[in-house]
Order: sequence, then structure tokens, then C-alpha cells
Amino acid sequence: MVRIIVAIMCLLALSGLWADKYAGEIFRIDPGVRNNALGGCGIADPNTFAPAYWNPALLALNNENRIELMHAEEFMGLLRYDTVSGVYKGVALTLLRIGIDDVPLTRKAIPGEPLSNTNRPYAYDSVTNADYIIYAGLHRKIGRVNVGFTPKLAYRNLVKENGFGFGLDIATFFEIHSHVLLAARLRDVTTTQVFWQNGTHETVNPGLDVETRLHFVLPWISKDLFLFSGIETYTEGREEAATTSLGFLSLDYHAGLEFVVNKGLSLYGGYNISDITAGLTLTVSRFNLNYNFEQNTELDNSHRFSIGVKLP
Repeated sequence: MVRIIVAIMCLLALSGLWADKYAGEIFRIDPGVRNNALGGCGIADPNTFAPAYWNPALLALNNENRIELMHAEEFMGLLRYDTVSGVYKGVALTLLRIGIDDVPLTRKAIPGEPLSNTNRPYAYDSVTNADYIIYAGLHRKIGRVNVGFTPKLAYRNLVKENGFGFGLDIATFFEIHSHVLLAARLRDVTTTQVFWQNGTHETVNPGLDVETRLHFVLPWISKDLFLFSGIETYTEGREEAATTSLGFLSLDYHAGLEFVVNKGLSLYGGYNISDITAGLTLTVSRFNLNYNFEQNTELDNSHRFSIGVKLP
């Protein structure tokens, strides 16, 4: 185990020598509602609808067939965000689209002349900027360890430039105690590659995420309470863009709380790097409605809704 940890740290250290800063941001946008409401925690969440993205090894704990559909419009409707996530017969899949549609391209009526009432810009064309990502989650038991594998494929269409990206995440978990679960995910373990039509090539750094889930039964009221905490590790030298910067290494933090009121209602709260999150899940029979609010003081508050179904 010590040798594995040392090998991972060496890989992360060396990756900073050739990787491109922020090249992997499209893979950092988490799908769904529940885990966003939990402050961006999901690596140690067996009940996530998107184990393909978070941690496919958790299929060993929850292998039921399920699907979630989400649509969100953020930043006053400019950014559209759609996901389909689910599990069927032991295989997890997440499809994600993030896009800004119909962006107008403008030019002046009289090129080379200053703007005026008679020389106003007009829209001569429009473009769509969008990313499409597929995550496939598989899990295997190797010896006594459950391991999850997430191959991922991205198609990028930005201002008439197209690109493709592909990579692999590996994750696992350990049940330290009946009420304590520790999970880890090694992102972009093979150094994810992004190739653009214009010949540009970007490399995404490996990164290591660690997360815990603690389960408490509250006295007197006998209600379940789950506490999540996680650390994301980057090797891009993010400096001021990170919560904690240690040279080439930087850290971001997540925390979440789930309070199970009863079988039909769960309440969430969390801290996502620098934003406060909250949400809830209403469950009726096999269906549930999920809502998430995220406060962002620098940009715009966001709201997400999704519908989940447990399949036969």
C-alpha cells in the first residue's frame, strides 16, 4: 500500500512538467443535483445517480438500476447544462452536455470606421459553443479491493473549432467501519489528451481526490445523518486560483451533509470550494424529485432540478 501511494505521488509530481493548466476543466463539472447539493461530494456516496463520474467502485455497494435526467440554465439562461446518468445491469453511464447556444458574431456596417449611429454592428452569423462528454463506469474486485474504471470521451465545439479528448479515471473505496467509508479517485491517470482540429494538443494532469462519509444515528429522534468531506488535489500550479497552493500542488475542499427526515424526504447542505450549497430530494414510490441551490457571490446563484427513477 505504501508503494502504491509513493508511486501515485511521483506520478502527480512528474505530470506537472508537461501538462497544460486548466485543460481538464470540462471534466471537473459534476453531473446531477444530489452531489452538487452535497457541496460537490460524491466519491464516497453509494447513492449517487452518477457513479460513472464519481466512483464506479461503489457499484459494489449499490447496484440497483436507476436513471436521472437533469436540465439547468445558469447565468441568466446563457449556459445550458443537461445530463443523463444511470446504472443498468452493473454498468454506469453518464452523458453530459454544456453549451452556450446561438452566440451572435457581429461586425460593423462600415469596416475601419468608428462606431456611430450610422455605423452600428450587426449580426452576420451565430455559433454554438458546446462540450459533450461520455463517462462509462465499470467495477471489478481485485483481491479484496473494489476498483472502478471510468473511460471518458469528450467532443468539443468552440467557435467553429472542434476537438476530441479521451482519458481514464480509477477509483476505489474502503469500509473502515460500519459507519465510516473512505474513498479515493485518481483522475486522468493516463494523462487525458485533447486534440484540436487546428493541430493544437493539450494534456490534462493526473489528480488525486480523497473523500470520507461518516454515518450517525441522531439520538432521541433516531434519524440518519451523513457527513461528507473531501479534498481535490491538482498538479497544475494554480496558485491564486486554488484554495491552498503549495507550488505545483494545489488543494480545493468540499463538505456535505445529508439529513434523512424519512423515506420520502432528504435534506442537503454543503460547501463547494467557496460556495454554499443546499437542496432536497422528494421520493414517491420509484420516483424522486431533486433540487439544488448554489450561492455564488462572484457570478450568479444557480438552481438545478432533476427527476430520478429506480428501474426494475
